[in-house]
This record gives sequence, C-alpha cells and structure tokens, in this order.
Amino acid sequence: MTVRPSFDPGFSTDALTTLYAPRSRVDALLRFEEALALAVADAGLAPGDEAEATAAACRGGVDDPERILDSTWETGTPVIALRAAVEAGPWFHHGATTQDAIDTAQMILAGAALEILEGHLSAMAERLRDLTREHSHQPQMGRTFLQDARPTTFGFRTATWLDAVLDHIVDVRYQRTRLVVQLGGPVGTGDAYGERGRAVIDTLAQRLGLRAPDVSWHTNRSGLLALAQAVERMARTMAKIGSDVALLASSPIAEVAVRSGGSSSMPEKKNPIDSVRAVAAASACAGAAAMLTTAPPHQLDRAVGGWHVEWVALPLVFQTAGAAAEAMEQCLDSLEVDAEAMGSHAGTNSLEAGFSQIDRVLAACDETLAHRPQRPR
Repeated sequence: MTVRPSFDPGFSTDALTTLYAPRSRVDALLRFEEALALAVADAGLAPGDEAEATAAACRGGVDDPERILDSTWETGTPVIALRAAVEAGPWFHHGATTQDAIDTAQMILAGAALEILEGHLSAMAERLRDLTREHSHQPQMGRTFLQDARPTTFGFRTATWLDAVLDHIVDVRYQRTRLVVQLGGPVGTGDAYGERGRAVIDTLAQRLGLRAPDVSWHTNRSGLLALAQAVERMARTMAKIGSDVALLASSPIAEVAVRSGGSSSMPEKKNPIDSVRAVAAASACAGAAAMLTTAPPHQLDRAVGGWHVEWVALPLVFQTAGAAAEAMEQCLDSLEVDAEAMGSHAGTNSLEAGFSQIDRVLAACDETLAHRPQRPR
C-alpha cells in the first residue's frame, strides 16, 4: 500500500485540497484527452464516432486515480497507466506527449484555483470597503518603524489594504485569461497533425476554455512562473494585512479585537490565530514559489527535473496562498474596532487628511466588484 505524504491542513483549504487531490488531477488529464480526441475529429483527422467513443471513455473516469499517479515514477509517465485504465481506443492521446497532457491539466486546475482565490479576495474587498466607509474619520495613531508618528485614520489604513486586494483581484482575473493549452507532441512541433495542427490546437483550446498559443511553450516556462509569482504576491499581501492586524490587536496597542486562539498554558491569553495562519501560509507560499523560480532551466526539448518539480510546487503555491487568503477573510470578518482606544492614542478628535484617496479606492472597489467576469466553463 502506498503511504501518501500529508501536511498541516492550515496550509491549504478544503476547496483547494479537493481540487489538487488525486482524483481531480487525474480528471484534469482526462479532460485534456477527451477534448483532444474531439478536436482531432473536428479537424477531420479522425472519424467522429470513434473520437466520441474515446471521449466517452475519458468521461467515465478511473477507479483508482492514486495508482495512475503512482505509476509516474515507475514508467516515467502517468499516461501509460491512464490509457490502460480507460481503454479509450486508438484516438486517445493522438499526436500528444505526456507534457502536453500534464501542462494542460495544470492550466485547467489553475483556472479553478484562481477562481477560488478570487472568491476570497472579493469577500475581503467587500468587508474592507465596509470598514473603510465606517471608519474613514476614525482617528488612529500612525506608526513608523513601530514607533508613534503622526495621526491617520483607521479608514485610511483599511483603504490601503483594500487597494492592494483590488490589485490582486485584477491580477487574478488577468492570469485566468493567460492560461494556455499545450499541444506539441514529442518535440513541440505538432507534426502528427500536419497542416491541420493549428485547427486542432485552436479547437482544443476552445473546448477547454484556455488560450491557444502561437507556439508550443513546453520549454518556455515564463508564463507559468508569472502565474506563480502573481499568486505569491497575493499571499504576501495577506501576510502584510495579517501582521498589521496582529500588531493593532497586541496587548500594548489593543485598538482592534479579532477571533482568538487559545494558549495551552495561559487560558486568559488571546492569540490572533488567523493572522498567525496567514503569515505562516504566505511564508510557505514564498518557499513553494521559489521552488519554481530556482528550478533548473528546461534543457532543449524536455527538461530533466526542472519540469517535474512543477508538479508539486505549483499546487503548493495555490494551496498555501489559498490558506493565507482564507485566514485573512476569517480574520477581517471577526475584526472589531475599539474607537475609544484609537482616539486616545491618536490624541485628536478629528483629522482632515487622506479622504480624497479613500474616495478613489472606494470607487475603484465598487467598479471592480461590479464587473466580475463570468465563471469559466
């Protein structure tokens, strides 16, 4: 029996753990194979009834997805075991290679993961919008280098958090438009499809809701790295907001209160557990992203190891980022403001500064949330 590794559930979410579970990963491979068989038929390279039989076999799934994935490190590819499991006929994987299937499956899963992240970010934006409106005139001491500086307002502070969250919503939406199908065959040329190769790629992309590339990206990983870096930047913002909230909730300041965790030795202690989780998960996300950015370049027409590390690193980037986002969503939902404490520390009852900036951020929030793209198919 194969013993699968696991990690602390605080570094993922239920939705993302399910998304990157063996069944979902194998289902993504099968979605590629189903769409490929139909695209080949659409291009006139396969009989329609035979291609549909292959597609139907793929839609039927497999009984043991774990075994399919385990076979990767016995044969070098999960496709051999997958082909045998689905008994899909001659048009299964036609003209493709393993990297086509895995890279496209990664993009399919990334699209779903980005949608999950956008859900967390949108919920945070709505909460921060409400906090900003409610506390736009609430005096609060500004602190630089962790020392008292000049008064600001709590609404101005939450507006800066909101502005960053809105940037990430826009970035996540952009990254979803950049997810690209991969289909090049053994060395990227797509020679099995001859002059109809472009039609096969375009139809495959359309069926999967992905973008069709101009040329195979099997050794050009810049797009995948940009995707991971965008997600990691989002996680870093979660850590920044989490750190700020933890400081504002700390005993010497105590200007906000949030959902607290307990202490095994000090029952009276209130620890900002969601901030702790966000900071830790964001740190793990940075490490997972570094696995990609520091991996060896992809040599010639298929990488030795540099491609394979992506199989574990990219899911970890999404899972840890999702954990950071979920933690901050929960933290902000529970946040309560102590206006009296803020006012006493600021030493003023009114402040006339930063309001035009707050208004611009609130307007941007309303516009961003009002133009949510349709859920991808």
